[in-house]
Amino acid sequence: MTALSFKSLRFRFLFGAFLWVSIATLVAGFVISGLYRAHLSRNFHDELETHLIELVRLTETDADGKPALNRPLSDPRFQDIGSGFYWQIERAGYETVASATLGDRRLTGDFAHGQKEQAEWVPGPHGEVMECGISAPSRDGGPPLRFSIAVERRVLEETLAGFNADLGKSLLVFAALMVVGAMLQVQFGLRPAQRIADNIASLHHGKATRLPEDVPVEFGPIVTRLNTLLDAQSALVQRARVEAGNLGHGLRTPLALIGDEASQLERRGQGEAAQFILAQCRKIRRQIDYHMTRASAAGKRVTGYVADIAALMQQIVGAMQRLHADRNLIFVVDIPPGAKVNCDEADLAEILSNLVDNACKWAARRVTVSARTESGGRAVIEVLDDGPGIAAEMRAEVFDVGARLDESKAGSGLGLAISRDLARLSGGDLELLDGPSGGLLARLTLPGSVTP
Repeated sequence: MTALSFKSLRFRFLFGAFLWVSIATLVAGFVISGLYRAHLSRNFHDELETHLIELVRLTETDADGKPALNRPLSDPRFQDIGSGFYWQIERAGYETVASATLGDRRLTGDFAHGQKEQAEWVPGPHGEVMECGISAPSRDGGPPLRFSIAVERRVLEETLAGFNADLGKSLLVFAALMVVGAMLQVQFGLRPAQRIADNIASLHHGKATRLPEDVPVEFGPIVTRLNTLLDAQSALVQRARVEAGNLGHGLRTPLALIGDEASQLERRGQGEAAQFILAQCRKIRRQIDYHMTRASAAGKRVTGYVADIAALMQQIVGAMQRLHADRNLIFVVDIPPGAKVNCDEADLAEILSNLVDNACKWAARRVTVSARTESGGRAVIEVLDDGPGIAAEMRAEVFDVGARLDESKAGSGLGLAISRDLARLSGGDLELLDGPSGGLLARLTLPGSVTP
């Protein structure tokens, strides 16, 4: 049994229930068996006293004063050899009269000295016996008669053993029913926890913004505090986004003024200094745009989302066909209809738009987009062009903010950097690889699976 097993509440509850039922069953077995033994001993004693009274009433003396029974005892076990039931009658000066079950052996007769019944466990002819005895006066006025009757302990033990066997079977059935009941109780009791887990999954997939508070009272504080945490996180992120926006807008005005001042310097003949200032302003503006986009995306990650890949790609391809209509590119889309992935729809649209636009800029003739699910359950979206590709040693550079491999191509140099950051914010990644037949393959991985 490992510590890992005890991390499961279900295992803990079931193990505790099994342990308790086992202990309770054993204790109940011992207690019930002990009570039945005491009850059986009292019954044997009472039964012996009844047979002793019957023995006294059936005893007569003949003309010589010898005791004898006028008929057998009502219990046939006193006549069956080996039954373990015995009786004997003693009288001073006469031969002892005994049941056939005693054979040539005799009882102690130690308890047949008073006129009140006495009984005790004592050694017998074939093992320990419960012996009961009494002394009664004779009708002929001679010496008193001493009556003894006994039953072997093995008779009691055999009866008790049969009871214990039946008791054991009954307790095993009872214990099994208790364990099954505990399993059903645990299953029923943990169902609210499973519902909370499902609600959290809905939260992650963007189907809800807060956890339902209609839960058992034991889970109420947990759900309330989680919702409070979500509300606080949402407020904090919203405030951070507003502050980031204010900062961006606050910087753009001074940058515009600096750019205007650089233009005036250029008109006054200080072109080199003006170009330097303008270049730095463009870098600062790209950094502002990059971090504003990143902050906007990060601010939406209070809960999860689900995006329809096929629907988005249809819109993006339509837009790219119009944007690059002069190049007559061929678009091949291999995405199952209704395929979805765990990602914010706006973020996925931003990523795919950047990747498809880059592919269109560099493609010679064909752009291929596909989606599949990996064995690990993660979604993979690939955008492939048949262009010149990018050398392996230069691929890391294109993810730098503002990096552009060809200044003749339109763009700001932010697309790939923003796309990779958005992918990583969603729990995925973006990498550039060689295409199977040349060109560049952009591979986007995201959590979740492509579920058509």
